[in-house]
This record gives sequence, structure tokens and C-alpha cells, in this order.
Amino acid sequence: MPPMEMSGTPSPRDIAERGEAIYKNKYQSDFEGKFHDKFVAVNIRNEEATIADTSEEAIRAALEKDPDGLFHLMRVGHAAAFEAGWYMSCAS
Repeated sequence: MPPMEMSGTPSPRDIAERGEAIYKNKYQSDFEGKFHDKFVAVNIRNEEATIADTSEEAIRAALEKDPDGLFHLMRVGHAAAFEAGWYMSCAS
């Protein structure tokens, strides 16, 4: 997949779709065994991936490499970068 040529800023959905595709095609098979639970920021402009222990570190390091990059944040081995839940307990 060639680096993305962009005339304007893509939508958040476009960034997510492109980031997921880049990760799946270039990094997933290697990263799943080596970096499980770490965060990866995928730059959709140059297809570079930056790994870190936290989401903040991944984005910060990715921005240091490319301040103009567009990044999709993922958590290696998970369906999403973050998990949210809701629990309701009912007392009788």
C-alpha cells in the first residue's frame, strides 16, 4: 500500500480506516507477538508505526518524528485502544 497522497485533511473515519489497514498489512503479524498490550500510533501519511507503553507516549513520540503526521492510535492485541464499560447494580 503506497503512502497516502492527500489534498485536504481526511475525516476521522478515513484516518481510522487507513490506520487499521496499514497496521493489518504491515505490522500486525510482527507486533502481536512482540508488543502485546502496548500502544501504537500509525501515521497514515508515511505508514510509520510508533510503539510505546502508554497512549500519550506513543502519540508524543510519533509527533516528534512527524509533527504534520495524521495518526491512528491502537492497542496491540486489542480491538480498540481503550475499553469502556458500564455496570449497574440493583439492590433489592
